[in-house]
Amino acid sequence: MTIRLKETDAAVIGIGWTGSIVARELTKAGLNVVGLERGSKRMPRENFTLPSVRDDLKYAVRQELFQDAQLETVSLRHSPADTALPIRRLGSFLPGTDLGGAGAHWNGMTWRLLPSDHNLRTHLTERYGRDAVPAEMTIEDFPVSYDELEPYYDKFEKLCGVSGKAGNLGGQIINGGNVFEGPRQNEYPNPPLTRSMAGEIMTQRGAQSWLPSVSGTIKQRQQGLHQLRRADARRL
Repeated sequence: MTIRLKETDAAVIGIGWTGSIVARELTKAGLNVVGLERGSKRMPRENFTLPSVRDDLKYAVRQELFQDAQLETVSLRHSPADTALPIRRLGSFLPGTDLGGAGAHWNGMTWRLLPSDHNLRTHLTERYGRDAVPAEMTIEDFPVSYDELEPYYDKFEKLCGVSGKAGNLGGQIINGGNVFEGPRQNEYPNPPLTRSMAGEIMTQRGAQSWLPSVSGTIKQRQQGLHQLRRADARRL
C-alpha cells in the first residue's frame, strides 16, 4: 500500500557535508526541508573507536563505508560512441553510504586548495616551461582564484568548526602552521587537535630536521625545500 507523506518544500537526498549545508541554507530561507538518508547510522563510539577502527580487512579491503558495486552501480563510457557499461569494481571514485557519507570515510578532514592549485596550468608552465605540460593533458586553470574563494573557505571552516593552526595569516608567517598555504584572513575557528605519539616522533625526528628554520621567509623555505629535493634526487 502506498503511503503518502506530508508535502514539504524541499527534499535533500544525502545528508553529508554538502547536503547538510544545503539543507541549512534552505531552512534559513524559511523553507521546510526533509533530509533523506539510507544505510546505518554510524556513530564514533560504536563504529570508529580502537581497536575496531584499525580493521583493514573491513574498511580497506571490503570497503565497508562505500556503496557495494555488486548491488548497485553507476555506468561509464569514455566517449559518446561507446556503450555505457557498469562499474563493477570501485577505484578512485568511492561513493560513500550510510549516515555521514563522504564526511565519514574522509575522516572529517577538509583542506583548502593551494593558490597554485587554482591556476595549475599557468603555474606549471611558468615554473617548468611550456613543454612541461603534455599536449594530451587536459589540466586547466580554475575560473576563480584563491583570493576570490578565500572568504568562502573561511566561512566553511567556521560553519563546520574546522581545527588547525594557520601558517600564513594575512601574509605573515606563523610558527607551527603550514607556511606554504595561501594567506588566511582569520585563524582557524578551533585550535589544533592533540598530536599523537606517531605525529610527535615524525615531527621531532623527521620534518623539523629537514625543513629550514621557521624564522626564514616563505621564499627562503621554498628554496631550502627544493635544495633538499635535488639532493635526494642526486642520491637516487
